[in-house]
Amino acid sequence: MRKSFLMAALLIGAVITTNACEICGCGNNNFQIGILPNFNKGFIGYRYTASRFHSVMSSDVTQYSHDYYKTLEIWGGYNFRKLQIMAFVPYLFSRKVSDDGVTVTNGAGDLLLLVNYKILGSSSLSQNEKVSLRNDLFIGGGIKLPTGTNRVDITNPDFNIGDFNSQAGTGTVDYILNVTHNIMFNNSGVVTNLTYRINTTNPQHYHFGNRSYVNTSYYYTLAVGNTKLKPNAGIHYQHNVINTFQGVEVESSNGYTLSSTFGINLVRGKIGFNALTFLPLKQNMYDGQTKLQSRTILGVTYSW
Repeated sequence: MRKSFLMAALLIGAVITTNACEICGCGNNNFQIGILPNFNKGFIGYRYTASRFHSVMSSDVTQYSHDYYKTLEIWGGYNFRKLQIMAFVPYLFSRKVSDDGVTVTNGAGDLLLLVNYKILGSSSLSQNEKVSLRNDLFIGGGIKLPTGTNRVDITNPDFNIGDFNSQAGTGTVDYILNVTHNIMFNNSGVVTNLTYRINTTNPQHYHFGNRSYVNTSYYYTLAVGNTKLKPNAGIHYQHNVINTFQGVEVESSNGYTLSSTFGINLVRGKIGFNALTFLPLKQNMYDGQTKLQSRTILGVTYSW
């Protein structure tokens, strides 16, 4: 199978991602906040993300690739009055099984810092104390630093443009714009994240297209003794603008995925556990030649 196509499939990891293909860039371009753990001052946690993709060239079905991506991520947040500061530190693994053989890569990902400001925070309780309403709105931004592994050498005779997508880091400083809204009515609520990522060009003149992420989830809180269960279900959408190399567009490197999400958060005291799965509803990546099959996130947090 042509190396350029196979390497393109490497960046498509959620998310998560996240979470690599020239289309989605989910291996080293994924971004996922989701439902935050309940915390007053701060929290720190660990997340594990696993994604699976399958690629087949439309012009030659004997050229294929099964791609598996895993991310181990330390993340956390802290509240300073109306400011909320968050950090994400990932480590990425990928395994590609194709008609050319098996390729395994891993490395440190790019550090991401995010600062949100609460512009709305209100709560009310009915006179009979049977109905409560809480409404929070955060806006903010962040930066992704090129701390991840990126060893692409464009002077190497064996260099292929797909090599950029097999790296754990992009080699760029990127910028994040973020809006988070959470409305809670009694024990149920809806949380929505809108994120836009502005990517820059790395030293090798490769530019990953800007990314848009939209996810919204409905959740319900159940109390079982000293344990709180929060099942949730929602929608996740990711759109990617086309990539460029040395100012020239990389063909078919834009695309989108629309997935349903189902998960549960469990909280007991200061310890929380969460699980979330993504199931694709509609997608168009690499002109339909690459398909997201599944994505799962597992995590544990400590809050105070």
